[in-house]
Amino acid sequence: MSGKCLWITVALFLTFATSLLQAQPDQIQLDHTAAFGSKQRTSVTFPHMRHIEAGLSCKDCHHRYDQGKNVLEESDLNEGTPNIRCSECHSSASRFKLREAFHRQCMDCHSKKKTGPRFCGECHRK
Repeated sequence: MSGKCLWITVALFLTFATSLLQAQPDQIQLDHTAAFGSKQRTSVTFPHMRHIEAGLSCKDCHHRYDQGKNVLEESDLNEGTPNIRCSECHSSASRFKLREAFHRQCMDCHSKKKTGPRFCGECHRK
């Protein structure tokens, strides 16, 4: 009986873990025209699943800082969760406005890891 219970527990865990990863779309369209006003470049198609497959943790990109520490709970990263969008904190009144926050987050990581797009046209494709 205990072996059967273990298999059921493992199966439930795998089902739950898989559903969490599949809950996120493979490609996310980053189009914040409303926040940016006029567009100087095209919106960005962000390959979310490629970043997961590369071994990045959710907190490598997503953050909520309190006294210099990322206190974000990964369980908050569900679409529709209030106040989880980047634009909630990165407004025109914040230290890093939304456009700058996106650029710093993406470009700094790509520069450090020496992989991924590092020039405007590689993300903002025509």
